[in-house]
Amino acid sequence: MYSNILSISNFVYIASAFVLILSFIVGKKSLDVAGKSLFVLAFFVEFLYFTLRFIETYQKGYDYLPVTNAFESFIFFTLCLGFLQTLMIKKASGFIVLFSSIVISATLLALSIAGFSQHIEPLIPALKSNWLVAHVITSFLAYAAFAINFVASSFVLYSSQKRIDKIVGSIMFGGILSLMFTAVIVSITHSSPLVVGIVFLVLISTMLFVLSFILKPYTSKEWIEKPLVFGFVLLTIGIITGSIWAKYAWGGYWSWDPKETWSFITWIVYLINLHFARKKKSARFLAYLGVIGFLSVLITYLGVNFVLPGLHSYGSN
Repeated sequence: MYSNILSISNFVYIASAFVLILSFIVGKKSLDVAGKSLFVLAFFVEFLYFTLRFIETYQKGYDYLPVTNAFESFIFFTLCLGFLQTLMIKKASGFIVLFSSIVISATLLALSIAGFSQHIEPLIPALKSNWLVAHVITSFLAYAAFAINFVASSFVLYSSQKRIDKIVGSIMFGGILSLMFTAVIVSITHSSPLVVGIVFLVLISTMLFVLSFILKPYTSKEWIEKPLVFGFVLLTIGIITGSIWAKYAWGGYWSWDPKETWSFITWIVYLINLHFARKKKSARFLAYLGVIGFLSVLITYLGVNFVLPGLHSYGSN
């Protein structure tokens, strides 16, 4: 009934992206402010959708936060990313806000072709715990912080003077954009997502590589380091609360389930990132670590749920 609200939110995110792109072309501060304002508006519209879904869940007699299946988890991830970006909207680079908006739009559009169930259903026994809220909120806020770290890292590489950095940055941003355009084309034409995605990835990455030569180098480490610290702390809390939850759900704090294993690997990867950030390594060095770190997050969040069977396989429903 209120699904149109989510579509409106996504439309405003896309509008924000277009205005921010225009601000780079024209170079007007007013457009940058307008683009960021649209981003904040989009976040609040999406928050309204999430609130209405929570109310409907409660009205059906299910007393839980709607974050327990694949569809809800993707919505909550984009909401967390929008929330963190809104908190730092004044000081954040317009380019980082732009690609945060595109990450959210790409995710929401991809949901339209993924075929995940949007029905509100009773919780499975393993999820019936008071630790659910603490574990999910801290984990997804950590993922959102790492997404901002990834966008800032990719921008450092994309605007670098080194050709190899430009190639890596172009592929990273091209991947985000190709996901969004693939979702649109596939939903209209019902073509193969893999074929369309590869075509868009090659075309968009090539175009971005050419455009990268007109950018001035971005060497600030602020938007690499701040989300890194924030995300690492939250990921640590998320793993701890998840372990306590596992004790009540499955009888043990740790079972080396694929999700648990990759969460630990991700924690180690970002511990290394944090170590080198404290060693005052260059923005370029930290940027590569940021890209590697987020690839680890994607394996933990997506790869484990949809490829590797385990105790957390319910997340792919």
